[in-house]
Amino acid sequence: MNSLQGISGHIRRATNVLHFAGRKLLESVRIFGIRKTLLRIFGFAINGTLWSLIAKRRASLLSSATDESKAALSTFYPVSEGPSASEFMTRRVLIVAEMSIPQCKKYRVDQKAELFAELDIETKIVNWTDFDKVRNLLQSYPIVIFYRVPAVPDVILLANECKRLGIRTFWEVDDLIFDPEGYSSNTNLQRLDSHSRNSLLDGMKLYREALLLCDEGIGSTKVIAQVMTETTGRPAYVIENALDADTIRIAENIRDKVTKRVPFEDGVTIVYGSGTKTHDVDFLCASEAIYNVLAKRANVKLRIIGELNIESRFGRFAHRIERIPFTTFEGYLETIASADISIAPLENSIFNNAKSNIKFLEASIVGLPTVCSPAEAFSSVIVDGETGLLASSPTEWEQALLSLVDDPVRASQIGENAYRMVRQIYAPENIANQQLASLVSTFASPNPNVTRILLANIYFSPQSYGGATIVVEEIAQRFAANKNVEVYIFTSWSNTSAGDYDLVRYSAKGATVFATKVPIVRNRLMDIKDYTMGQVFKEVLKSIKPDIVQLHSIQTLGVELATVCNDFDIPYTVTLHDAWWLCERQFMVTGDNKFCNQQWIDPQICSSCVQDSQFNRDRSAIVLECLHRADGIISPSAYFKELHIQNGFEPERISVNKNGIKKPLQTYKRHPSDRIRFGYVGGATPIKGYELVRKAFSDLPPCNVELVLVDNTLNQGRSTVDLAGLNASNPVRVVPAYTQETIDEFFSQIDVLLFPSQWKESFGLTVREALIRDVWVIVTEAGGATEDIVPGENGDIIPISNNSIHLKNAMENVIQKREFLKTYSNPYKDNIQSFDNQAAELFGYLENVIARHKMKVA
Repeated sequence: MNSLQGISGHIRRATNVLHFAGRKLLESVRIFGIRKTLLRIFGFAINGTLWSLIAKRRASLLSSATDESKAALSTFYPVSEGPSASEFMTRRVLIVAEMSIPQCKKYRVDQKAELFAELDIETKIVNWTDFDKVRNLLQSYPIVIFYRVPAVPDVILLANECKRLGIRTFWEVDDLIFDPEGYSSNTNLQRLDSHSRNSLLDGMKLYREALLLCDEGIGSTKVIAQVMTETTGRPAYVIENALDADTIRIAENIRDKVTKRVPFEDGVTIVYGSGTKTHDVDFLCASEAIYNVLAKRANVKLRIIGELNIESRFGRFAHRIERIPFTTFEGYLETIASADISIAPLENSIFNNAKSNIKFLEASIVGLPTVCSPAEAFSSVIVDGETGLLASSPTEWEQALLSLVDDPVRASQIGENAYRMVRQIYAPENIANQQLASLVSTFASPNPNVTRILLANIYFSPQSYGGATIVVEEIAQRFAANKNVEVYIFTSWSNTSAGDYDLVRYSAKGATVFATKVPIVRNRLMDIKDYTMGQVFKEVLKSIKPDIVQLHSIQTLGVELATVCNDFDIPYTVTLHDAWWLCERQFMVTGDNKFCNQQWIDPQICSSCVQDSQFNRDRSAIVLECLHRADGIISPSAYFKELHIQNGFEPERISVNKNGIKKPLQTYKRHPSDRIRFGYVGGATPIKGYELVRKAFSDLPPCNVELVLVDNTLNQGRSTVDLAGLNASNPVRVVPAYTQETIDEFFSQIDVLLFPSQWKESFGLTVREALIRDVWVIVTEAGGATEDIVPGENGDIIPISNNSIHLKNAMENVIQKREFLKTYSNPYKDNIQSFDNQAAELFGYLENVIARHKMKVA
């Protein structure tokens, strides 16, 4: 059995090492490229350190802490300026920790989470070597504690990311590993081989740098906190090791057992918990006294837990010296509890004076009296002779030990006094309220007097693609201009170096943006309901706790966002952008690019159009349930409201909030031209009538006209507009997509907008942008796109058809109005809604939804 367990352990360790090496390899390739990564590996292999670095799981495996590498690493993240995270985020603490030492993990990591819980503050613990996971979590936490983490390049990058995000950072430790001078006072160092000793001292520089990278410090003792402040010139807080719930539970169970045992009945056992081989010098402080006690009292035994080298003269008492290997924490406490007296000798040094009083705590919680060296952590809490004994010389040690050995009643009383004292002073709720609370009181809190609105949309700046994104960006900016409103965005992230569902936070358009990497490899169900996307969104909601969520265009983000809102009891509203909520194909267009003309969506008709009729029915059930459960539904046009009424939604549940447009500048004026310039901005897609435009324009004879085609992908360094086969008799010009900053320039250089959409649009943003800028519009009977068209006065409406003759005829009619177009001004442009009006109308609507929800909850 033992051999099998050993093999299993080797396999597990080998798997962990390979996982670590693989992760570091991928990370290095992402940051430095393949060539530099291979050169680094080759260099490590040549100097013989490659396997050593992997085996020791050194996080600096493929990196080096040079300014050049730091600059390379920093390019992975977006540059962003925004408010401090604690100004708007919920109080939550991320603990990034070294967790390979069980005792340290217990007292400084797991216990810290328990202490924060006493103050109703949520924490998350993550291993510092899991770099990508840490980086993701940083995006949604305002406070980070780095416990015992060295400043290797990965950590330097994490610290820089904290600064970018405005995160408050603490560096925590429980000894002087960051202070070479103080640490060197530990004589145990001299017992290490030179290689180990030099490696340890070199590593201190990395810990010191990590401390300096953080805003403040946390130490387990006053001495550590003081040295931290002397090092950084910044505050450091004392959070002592405490008694956590698990320790108390284990100790109480042990005490119930040992009460049946009569102390000192079978002799007296003095117990020393060494743990590691670095305590040899400490034991020497008490060894003379212990030797004398063993010599003078034949009923005394010595129990050593863990590794310890003792003097050869103790050989004469070998039959009274018990050695027990270090075991589990519960086993360790049981071993202590079955003894009679505990000792905690410490060499008098700066290093030891910074140590905590764990040995005293662990003995006291099981009712054992302890003799301790007078280090600060012991002398500050022990009342000598009442809750423990302090000894600094061999004579004092011998006297203290004999006073307990010879007086079982006194020993028992001191043990019970110590037990009651530590249960009171070191109870988790007491440490939380007396020590941690002072640190928490310095945390900033979000403003309770603002309205927090989260807008979810598939894209957002700098990915400003499509009309829906323009609307959301403009609305966000106007909401953010209100000092009583905070705006948040949940959107997608297209960084090719990012992993699936990676999260990044940045500021744009006055909003705080949370963007997540949507997986490229995905199935159809994930486009509508993605559980993992919901978990990412859950973290975002927990971090900001919005008053309301407004789901705009959420294809690929999915309706799991709404499910999470329900789980958190946060009201959500839905904007009916496109027909995504009714049609799997999104635009109600059949496979041959014809509008299906359905008013009530019949699944039987749809079954002949979609790939999988059962999936279509399942999809409809999923998205419609989300829509029916919404706290409000917003339609950008009267037409789209009516379409959804026809499909089972009550009229009173749908409010029309027409999309706004950016008004032209007062200096705007169309540039006259002898040519009539037709503009098309719909992209190279059949649904927008691209082929109809090509055919209709090619069929025109030479007549002094021009076609201006907008290629929406030119700004991305590629082109989707192919002029091959156009065979036009008049000139064609391809231009990049306009932005909200260049919109006036684009429309000032065209006379007619072509909008031959092949489906019933939910709105038609481009149509309004043209109308308000005195540009004539030729539009198909495209639902909401026609609602601001007055035929013959500001545009022409033609049938939806895949026959280009209707578009060609309308273009020829406009050509006959050449002189009219030169001085044309739209008499109805004041009817076009601006973004200002839309935002004000939408904000009022959302406020009403929030108010109704609060009344319902109350």
